[in-house]
Amino acid sequence: MNEKMFCLLVGVFSLLSTIQFLIFDLNEVIILDYEAQFSIYMEADPGISPWVLTHKRNIRAGLSTVTIVVSFWLLYCSHSSNYAGLLGSALWAVAYELTSFCMVLLINRSLKEQFKELSYLHLIFQVSRILLPFFCLPFIIKHTYTLYKDTKASRTTGRHKRPSISTINHSWSNVGLGTWCRM
Repeated sequence: MNEKMFCLLVGVFSLLSTIQFLIFDLNEVIILDYEAQFSIYMEADPGISPWVLTHKRNIRAGLSTVTIVVSFWLLYCSHSSNYAGLLGSALWAVAYELTSFCMVLLINRSLKEQFKELSYLHLIFQVSRILLPFFCLPFIIKHTYTLYKDTKASRTTGRHKRPSISTINHSWSNVGLGTWCRM
């Protein structure tokens, strides 16, 4: 498989896994008994962790929507050999995965003691989601660099350079005075 195939593979995987994890996240049960309002999360001290917990669905929906758009963009840029789009997609993949991992760590701190095993499941899901994009990231970067070099080379070969004075003088030095007289 070449670099372009890896780019397409990462785009399709990113698209499908983002949709899958968005469905899991939006359907996650956090209140077990609706009458007693028993939550799996403990009341947290003020800070970033309760804010992330409160706005988790909105954050994940926003990140997932952007990731789906970027995945389609990665597929298009891979097909059209656009190196800037591939680089942007790779940077977004790193930012998205790091943000998601930090969110999982923050949310796992808020789990009640009875549900600590659930934190391991969250971490396993997150690490499994990170593996393929990070494994294929060097291939995307290599393909981006190859496209960048090809684009740069085609730009420089397309220009016509004017000869310098030294080149003109050097090329006329072979023409002697006798050659001029015969003309």
